[in-house]
Amino acid sequence: MGATMMMMMTMMMMMIGVKGQVYFRGDCPKTPIIKDFDWERYLGRWFEQERYFVGYQEVGRCWSGTYIKDYKTGKISVRLDFRDILLNRPTVLTVDVTAKRPYAAPNFLTYTLPGLPFFEDHYQVLATDYNSWTLEYACVPKAIGHTRIAWILTRSPHPPYHVIGEAKSTLTSLGIDVKFLEKQDTSCYKHY
Repeated sequence: MGATMMMMMTMMMMMIGVKGQVYFRGDCPKTPIIKDFDWERYLGRWFEQERYFVGYQEVGRCWSGTYIKDYKTGKISVRLDFRDILLNRPTVLTVDVTAKRPYAAPNFLTYTLPGLPFFEDHYQVLATDYNSWTLEYACVPKAIGHTRIAWILTRSPHPPYHVIGEAKSTLTSLGIDVKFLEKQDTSCYKHY
């Protein structure tokens, strides 16, 4: 593993403990199960547009995730592309994704870092139209209250305004507060 990748992995692992910094009282809210979640339609590249503050993502900018399926094994992975903030170089990190309950809750996902079997974390696809936007979400119970992370991802790095509006409207209808969303840098994709 290259020195830069090792440094990035170390930084990300150091920040794991502060991954969800938007705190809420009470229990995690109930979120929808997408019984007919369609992996085939979800595959491909998604560009991060807005999100709650996520400590481990502060190591980079211009994040995108490409969902890939190995058709021989059925395994799903996500190739995360971003520009590291220290050297401003393109960086790639691949995580494995599984649905622990693929029939009961196919949109509730677990990701693991290859080579780090002790680490796993959970998130879900809250809603998606598959073609232009998706909402990913994580809620982590704490001793008192919980923390949340919400992401708005789009198929285009520069989507029309109405795409973000539709995604935010859907978040609001699901009871997720959009006031904590922060616009993310997509300037790396000027010619996309």
